[in-house]
Amino acid sequence: MQDGREAVTTKRWYYYKGPVSSTDSWSRQCCLFAGSTHPQLAQEVAGYLGVSLSPANLGQYADSEVFVEVLDTVRGRDVFVLQSVCRSHPLGSVNDAFMELLLFISALRRSSARSITAVLPYYGYARSDRRFRGRYPIGAADVARALTSASIDRVISLDLHSRQIEGFFPPSVPVDNLTAGPVAACYFAELGLDDAVAVSPDAGGVTRAKEFSTVLTNVASKLQKRSDADLREQPWVDSQDLGANKLAIFVKQRSGASQIDRMDLIGSVANQDVILVDDIVDTAGSLCTAAAECKRHGARTVRAFCTHGLFSGSAPRLLAEACAAGDLDELLITNTVPQLQWSEWKEACGHLPPPRMKVLSIGAMLAEAIKRIAQNERLNLTNMVAHVVEQLSKL
Repeated sequence: MQDGREAVTTKRWYYYKGPVSSTDSWSRQCCLFAGSTHPQLAQEVAGYLGVSLSPANLGQYADSEVFVEVLDTVRGRDVFVLQSVCRSHPLGSVNDAFMELLLFISALRRSSARSITAVLPYYGYARSDRRFRGRYPIGAADVARALTSASIDRVISLDLHSRQIEGFFPPSVPVDNLTAGPVAACYFAELGLDDAVAVSPDAGGVTRAKEFSTVLTNVASKLQKRSDADLREQPWVDSQDLGANKLAIFVKQRSGASQIDRMDLIGSVANQDVILVDDIVDTAGSLCTAAAECKRHGARTVRAFCTHGLFSGSAPRLLAEACAAGDLDELLITNTVPQLQWSEWKEACGHLPPPRMKVLSIGAMLAEAIKRIAQNERLNLTNMVAHVVEQLSKL
């Protein structure tokens, strides 16, 4: 238990194959740095890799300008910088995080690094991926342009808000967009929720919910049919073994940013266990409304999985109210961004108990991606659902 929020992992490893084979070779050729927004995740990733974080001096001057100093030799090495472009508690802003990342890249490039990979568990400004009306910027494209101008060589991210963001980078900057959905689906399958309905809170998340449902159904069926000894030796899922999906979709009508006029459910959830699947929970308005609508339509239980838990504004109170009202039974997020202190959660929830929430670690997935890129190995990103096949022993 971590500050009242339970930190969880799957019972078996689905992507992670273990640490780097040679730490000496890693130290000569590669290094991993942590930005200031989420050092805990960076330390976790380094632990799964079996290496140490390279040192850097990060801070702010008296006038709030960002300060970056690299304290390790990077000449001729492949460098990975882990930085979620998000606010960090209690004072750091999204813009501070992004400026620090740009200066970090500049310092590494000026220090003759062979290549620089930005590991962005959360890609800030991702929701600004198109012009909603005239005279609007496309923030996600501008972030990509700034990173490209800073001479970044590669980007690793997790559950980008829309896959078109990959196209905002030029061909010279490949983007590896990992997804936490299949890992979360495996977690729920291990709980026995094999017959649950995956519900997308909006039409744009249908593909995400479909992939989630595919893994949930098939991994659960394999869990029921095979012994642990079989699972250690055989793959779980192959591309020819993808069963039917149980899906439902909400169609939202908005009057503005984070303002929802109406949500209509397409599909049946009556007498079903429901799992709401989304990439971001920010103000939690959509999530809580969708959970209440699922219960109103007769859902037996309602759980939610959201990769990025931002929890802005009144989100903690809304989630606490949804749990207290019985609309939401459990919320699962990942540790892509740092979370509020537990005392802040309790204060924001007032007289209500904080929501029932678990935090699924994605440190092993990021470590495996970094290791494979450093060793020039295939990532299997073209069909991650069909490649949830590697069930290996725990470290």
